[in-house]
Amino acid sequence: MALEATHMMEAIEAAFKSEWQVVKGTPLPEAGSEDRRLLFAAIARGILEYLKDHEEEILKSITVKDPSDTQITYNVEKVDLNFSKGT
Repeated sequence: MALEATHMMEAIEAAFKSEWQVVKGTPLPEAGSEDRRLLFAAIARGILEYLKDHEEEILKSITVKDPSDTQITYNVEKVDLNFSKGT
C-alpha cells in the first residue's frame, strides 16, 4: 500500500471539520475551502516527504511480545516507505 498525500490530505480535512464543529459548535463554513485544501495538501505532502527523507531514522527496532510475555527485539536494517504523491 502506498502512502498517498491525497489520502492524508483528506484525513486532515475531515479531522479539521470535526474539530471545528466541536470547538466552534457550528459546521465548517464553505468560505475558504479552496485555501484550506491547498494548506492541507501542502501539510500532507510535507509530512510524507519528511518521513521518506528520514525513513532510516524512524524505525530502529521492533519488540514483539508473545502471550507468555516473552519479548524479542529485532533490529530494523532497512525501511522503505512506499510514497506516492497522489493527485
